[in-house]
Amino acid sequence: MQNRTKRPFLHAMWPAVFAAATSTAYAATEELKDNRSPLVVDFTTATYLPGQKGVLVAGLHGLLGALRVDDEGVAELSRFEANENIDFTAVEKLTNSEVLLGTSTGRLYSFDGKTLTDLGKITEFDEPVLDIAISGGKGWAVGSRGMLAKSADGRKWDPVTITEIQQPEVKLPANTASEWYFGVANIIPETVKITATKGGAPLVADTDYTFYPDEGFIQINADLDAEPAPSISFQFHPGPAFKHDDVSWNVVMFEGDNVTIAGEFGMIVQSADGGATWTRRDSVFTPKEPEQPYWITGTQEGKTMVLVGAAGAVHRSTDAGLTWTRLPPPSAEGLFGVALIKDGSGSTVPVIAGAVGMVGTFVDDQWLLADRSQLKLLSWLKNPVKMPNGTTLLLGGRQTVLVLKCGLSAACEWHRVPVKTAGDVAIAETLDRTPGD
Repeated sequence: MQNRTKRPFLHAMWPAVFAAATSTAYAATEELKDNRSPLVVDFTTATYLPGQKGVLVAGLHGLLGALRVDDEGVAELSRFEANENIDFTAVEKLTNSEVLLGTSTGRLYSFDGKTLTDLGKITEFDEPVLDIAISGGKGWAVGSRGMLAKSADGRKWDPVTITEIQQPEVKLPANTASEWYFGVANIIPETVKITATKGGAPLVADTDYTFYPDEGFIQINADLDAEPAPSISFQFHPGPAFKHDDVSWNVVMFEGDNVTIAGEFGMIVQSADGGATWTRRDSVFTPKEPEQPYWITGTQEGKTMVLVGAAGAVHRSTDAGLTWTRLPPPSAEGLFGVALIKDGSGSTVPVIAGAVGMVGTFVDDQWLLADRSQLKLLSWLKNPVKMPNGTTLLLGGRQTVLVLKCGLSAACEWHRVPVKTAGDVAIAETLDRTPGD
């Protein structure tokens, strides 16, 4: 299993680092003060809110505002008054006029355009909420250090602990003497089921094979029978070797009864029973310790799902996450946002946003990337927001706003729009924390 100290820190750990590194740093004094002063406005997270007929944007230093793009191609930002010590890291539409907001310290808030209500903390740690998903009024939220919580109404949240994950039966790639790494660690020995024979007889542990449950690999010491094809299934605890549950869940997708989460170590896991049981998807066995993708964000429409992550990793599923296909990376840069849109021909295609202003669409099995120099893009982009008029906004650092418009052909056009700031709109902040929090 991959050693945590060997993973590319700044690149692969972007979601956690972005929120944690910018969270409030206090001096070791009796009076705790936040002396940060924001130099630029970064749109960390955003969603379209029909009730406000605009985009709700949020970010660090209490950034909370309504963004509207007029017919002249100018974006206007109206800021709401909020506590500057709050760093907002995730947003999701709860109703047509209300959103849920996650923070860098594991708290959730609701906001209806007037009132910011503290719903309490969903984790024992001061770690960032990295994603929220709502379906049918129910919700799931994920974040760093194993953070996982669910809600029946989007307002009262209960932590969920994943104690074990099922690895469905997978055939070993070969029946010869070899080593195979499973891409996960902390395997529960008593759950391991090996279907294989040697000379027609069942395998003998520590003679025909040696199993390393904590590290997550098996050593086959002799050639096995080709029939039945050797296979293995087991259950495991999430997290790095010898350290259960210490995994960052960066992505949650929720539709109907099915919830899908993904994050560190390339893991994609699903539950169809409210989090009581979990199954691993996209399993790959390799002859050496695998270099797992680090998933940063994802999107879902019906049975189509797309995950993107560090170093340009992109996987797509068309069967609601049961199986996944790896798409070619658009570049080696990190991908921070993804959405599924209709291009000019009516096909559903992914649109991505990432490091240093990288944006593009996947058409006819190839990536069409925007000209960053022409658009004068100097900062990261993260938030694709689909608008009612068929355009897509892409928002990011340094108050950057792009408009993606697809015409009658498959080709799409990118335009950057300036942002001006309107007068601030004051709101009342209420504290409605959960009992005992």
